Amino acid sequence: MNTFLPLAEALAADLAGAQVDPNEAQKALAYLRSKGEGRALFSYLQAVVNDGSAVIRSRRTLGYYRDLLTICQRHLRPLQGDYPQLLATFAWTLRLLRYYRAVPEAANTTAEPAKPTRPTAPALPEVGETFTGKVLDLDDDMVMVELSGYSDTQAVGLIKSPASARPKYRVGNAARVEVLGVRTLKSGRIVVDLRPAPPKKG
Repeated sequence: MNTFLPLAEALAADLAGAQVDPNEAQKALAYLRSKGEGRALFSYLQAVVNDGSAVIRSRRTLGYYRDLLTICQRHLRPLQGDYPQLLATFAWTLRLLRYYRAVPEAANTTAEPAKPTRPTAPALPEVGETFTGKVLDLDDDMVMVELSGYSDTQAVGLIKSPASARPKYRVGNAARVEVLGVRTLKSGRIVVDLRPAPPKKG
């Protein structure tokens, strides 16, 4: 059995559950093939999520890309440095996604899943989500916030705001923040752009 199939099945099931349009996912696959580099998939999806409203008129279509980005980050991030494996996994995912869309009950398999060949990265917070993280570092223009399950060399949250315009954070204290966007640097490090979360109502 191909080692990428268990991961492809899990990814396809999540995409089917989110009702992602296979035609939009196919565009991401075509872009990935044209670039020949694993990180290109995440850069493409993030670019569409950040700026797609300029060319995508449908909120539903933009929602597909948000879900596609989140789910691919959840399942495929560990493969971004292994282009052949990522490409094979994503290509099989889209075949399975079309099948699961046609036969929804097929995505709910009762068979014992195969052991994954690679660890799955923790889910990243989504745009609009609020969470509380530990302050790792700060200066006059920036606050670095820890992301649960990641070292600061893998992924980090950043508040870009002058000290005068933000709460008085201290290193080691907790900060309640809201996610503005997620991007991947050329080094492969993930940066989650943040802002101080508004006060809780009530």
